[in-house]
Amino acid sequence: MTVLTGIVLQLRDQFEWIQPAPVKSQAIAGSSLLSLEAITERFKDQGLEQIIYKPAKGSLVVRLRDDVEAHLHPQTGEILKRATRRTTFLIDLHQGSWLGKFGQYGVHVTTGLGLLFLIVSGLIIYPFKRKNL
Repeated sequence: MTVLTGIVLQLRDQFEWIQPAPVKSQAIAGSSLLSLEAITERFKDQGLEQIIYKPAKGSLVVRLRDDVEAHLHPQTGEILKRATRRTTFLIDLHQGSWLGKFGQYGVHVTTGLGLLFLIVSGLIIYPFKRKNL
């Protein structure tokens, strides 16, 4: 599961259903950017979790509870796109945190250490086995 979710997470930018692509917006001359206060006031009842502003890309993304993203125009505040972000769920699966502390530490760490032990012991034993063949 760790390998499969890792591959999917590496390709998340290629699939809109995993992570919505940011919407680029054109700047309006003479208009100022939305203030943080205006954004937080507008989305406070919807469970505002994160504000991501990338000036070089002209994108303003507001992440809300339940993995919903609202892509806004940085100056007018118009919602350009509203989409579900599934990356958080995939990261939880990848890390094992969807099973809680037991899954994260009891299953994933133990399995990882066991795999590391098998690799190291195999690399140590393999040269000696080859001589006997």
